[in-house]
Amino acid sequence: MLKYFLKAISLLVLCLSCTDSNNKRIGPEYELEFSKYSKKIDEGRIKYLQLAGLFKFNAAEHTFGSALGNSFLVESPSAAAYIGTFKTNSTDSIIGFTSAENVEIKTADDSVVQTIKLDRDESGSSEMLFHGDMKWQVITRSGSQYLRVWDKKHPMVERFNGYAKYPLNDEFIFDGEFNYYESSQEAEVPSQLGVNARTTFIGTVKFIYRGKPCELQVGQNGFTMVMDETSGNETYGGGRYIYLDLPEQNGPVEIDFNRLYNPPCSFSQFTTCLYPPQGNHLPFDLNAGELIRRL
Repeated sequence: MLKYFLKAISLLVLCLSCTDSNNKRIGPEYELEFSKYSKKIDEGRIKYLQLAGLFKFNAAEHTFGSALGNSFLVESPSAAAYIGTFKTNSTDSIIGFTSAENVEIKTADDSVVQTIKLDRDESGSSEMLFHGDMKWQVITRSGSQYLRVWDKKHPMVERFNGYAKYPLNDEFIFDGEFNYYESSQEAEVPSQLGVNARTTFIGTVKFIYRGKPCELQVGQNGFTMVMDETSGNETYGGGRYIYLDLPEQNGPVEIDFNRLYNPPCSFSQFTTCLYPPQGNHLPFDLNAGELIRRL
């Protein structure tokens, strides 16, 4: 009996603290702050717009460059025809790189190298190497090694003008309740690479929409992946992202879905985006945030 009583109290607290959005919050001050937020999102996209390649290491040796015949063929105006060769040690999966003759390769401290061993750190990433306007490093995703390549002068940087957005809408700003897990939870979610990837969730956020309770799993630093009934139609089919400003302890949190933005995989094929877990699919049209339509 006590268990049912406590459950009823818990639901009552949720309903009182996570009410539908009905306060008018959008005005000149909000619009100014939102404009700054949108600019910050656009600036953060530069590193993804510069992506010029993503290649999986699946052989003992891979040549790298812009000329046909390279196993890692990068389409970049900054790339030499043949930049160098990657060799993988089958015993311990150590990857080494040797530059081509007359091609200058540098490290982050501006040292010129001809041959270098690309050890990976705890996150599975190697140090960065540089050639002209290009840079690259080895990354690890779902246990596999990939070469990720950037080009500062990639045509997409100038070509991409951003995404259209829904009009700012008070209805999709909620007072929610955030609760931390006793310990972080590892889970598998779909990814752009076509394989499941492991990610960490630290808690859940709950809110009420039109009288119905909703719940989303939240990742580290408030990172939250969301799908809804517009996904694949008006908005990106792989869902959208938002960061929540989390309290230090369990407590109230604002959820402003006007801040939803499209993940990098919506505009670059060389990304490794995570997609929302099944439980983060909201059963309604979330007409807020970025559309899939480009400006």
